[in-house]
Amino acid sequence: MKEIDRSILTVRVKEPFLDWLHSLPDPNPVKYTLDEVNRDKSGYLLPEYEDDNKKESLLKKYFSKIFEEQLNGWWVDPDAWPSKRDLKTFKEWFDVEFHSVVFDLVDKPIQTVE
Repeated sequence: MKEIDRSILTVRVKEPFLDWLHSLPDPNPVKYTLDEVNRDKSGYLLPEYEDDNKKESLLKKYFSKIFEEQLNGWWVDPDAWPSKRDLKTFKEWFDVEFHSVVFDLVDKPIQTVE
């Protein structure tokens, strides 16, 4: 087991995200619940931090990428994404949880997927 030089941010969608999801022009619409959408939350590796005051600056730096990845995970056409994707909207649509200590339990190098 190795501690790695990253932190993790997990994202949980809120009601406005679910409202957007249900508004999409899907030919086979499914009415998800918040519990169903949040069953498998996304985690994002961020730079490590030691001071909790750094959380907000990390969120400001990365929220846009996270917002777009969350939208893309459910609907790949960016034309259907909300046009307003600022930090205020992000906080209205998502709850986040920071974790400052990350351990790698796998005895193999991390591989990326393109």
